Amino acid sequence: MNGFSRSFEIVKGALVTPTHISGVPGDLSGCVYRADGSRVALSERFGGHHGDLMRTRNPERATVRTSPRAIAGRGLYLGHFMGGHYGHFVTETLSTFWIFAGLDIASFDYVLFHPFVFGSARPEYTHHCLARFGIAPEQVRLVPDEVLCCAHLTVPERLLRLNHSVDPRLRWVYQQINTDAARRADQPERLYLSRRQFSRRNFDRVMANEVLVEDAFRNRGFEIVYPETLPFLHQIGLYRHCTVLAGFSGSALHNAVFMQEGATLIELGDPRYEGRPAPTQVLCNVISGVDARFIPFSGRTFGGRQTMLFDIDALESGLDQLGWPQQPQGWRTRKRRTLAASLPEIAYRSLRPGLGEMARRLLKRPSREAG
Repeated sequence: MNGFSRSFEIVKGALVTPTHISGVPGDLSGCVYRADGSRVALSERFGGHHGDLMRTRNPERATVRTSPRAIAGRGLYLGHFMGGHYGHFVTETLSTFWIFAGLDIASFDYVLFHPFVFGSARPEYTHHCLARFGIAPEQVRLVPDEVLCCAHLTVPERLLRLNHSVDPRLRWVYQQINTDAARRADQPERLYLSRRQFSRRNFDRVMANEVLVEDAFRNRGFEIVYPETLPFLHQIGLYRHCTVLAGFSGSALHNAVFMQEGATLIELGDPRYEGRPAPTQVLCNVISGVDARFIPFSGRTFGGRQTMLFDIDALESGLDQLGWPQQPQGWRTRKRRTLAASLPEIAYRSLRPGLGEMARRLLKRPSREAG
């Protein structure tokens, strides 16, 4: 199990230091210490591995120069709250929730999180996940910019170490979350998770010709899904009941954690990982037990925001090698028509990230004083 033991520690008179971030990339500090000042290793985030931008740096012993604020009652420390980033929330934040398999939330007066670099936003999916374990919004506390002294704090192990390792027993957490995700009457068997809608407002790592990627999957019987346009419960119902889930490396594909064991996952590679699956995706696949397939990125990347053009012929070849049905007669003709109709969108998505970056730089230039 890669050294995981599903352990937890009860700390009386726990000292909880505030989050400090030196920058992104940079160092991250803030964790739980015992009353004698010794560090509770279970409370630390595993950071800085395989491209993770935040390294964990906590002193071995706490040095408290002023009287900490006292927190009465029984608390449960659940790590870092990453609600502002779906992929990190689903993987890292939920990695401590296995504790509810043996402990009832009614045993605690509050749950405590350290803030992280993604802010304190609580989107719909965070409310759903917390509610599935009985956590009410008013029970959630974030560590403030001062040291706390918690009378009684339970600190569970994190069963996922980003880009490094995971305990597959974490699967229980995702099974609890998708318990209410019913199969829909129009449930598609094959899903392709597209980033096109998301890319309209986020221009980092845009796949400029994703309209053609969508068409390649659509012509092989895949339903095209834009996850951010659907309610969370609807989404996880789709993932739970599909037989094949495909998409580009990233947070959307981390939804593999909600799939049934033995279902198929097709990952389109991210050029940052040089022909290998994304390390976090590998951990998600271990959790769910899916049959993971991989098509490495082939094409071009350009610009400061890593805009991509996926080689559609290479994608077609990769799907053929995975054994998906061949395209019907006339596909090549339709493909040419689709390309012609999509050229304006592809051109816009290719140019927009670079033009936006150029505009931002011009606006940030200090204006010259007259004379």
